[in-house]
Amino acid sequence: MKMAKEVATRKPTEVAKTEEKRERFRRPRTSIYEYDDCVKIFLDIPGVSKENLEINYNRGELTIVGRRESWDETKMKPVYVERFDGGFRHSFTLDETLDPEKIEAELNNGVLTIIIPKKEAVKPKKIEIKTA
Repeated sequence: MKMAKEVATRKPTEVAKTEEKRERFRRPRTSIYEYDDCVKIFLDIPGVSKENLEINYNRGELTIVGRRESWDETKMKPVYVERFDGGFRHSFTLDETLDPEKIEAELNNGVLTIIIPKKEAVKPKKIEIKTA
């Protein structure tokens, strides 16, 4: 609660300056899971539309860039802010076991899911046992 009091005593311009400085370091909360046939990346980005998202792959690096529109603050002044507005960026290095040509992405209920299939050569293979 001490932090809330400190923020509440700051001028709105000080809060805005602090948020502005942090914008370049913003990264959405992210979880990565590995499955037998793919890797899935989940990013929490509530309030971000498809039009404000860009996903790129270049030279082994997957980059997600987006922007959450700011609220109209002309009639309000921030007192305490955890939620961030503005731009964000998150990059991931993909190893050679993943197939960047088949990456898929879906935005649903504020969660961006990126599915990166594994290359055929690295997927687990069950060996059939023959009887003589």
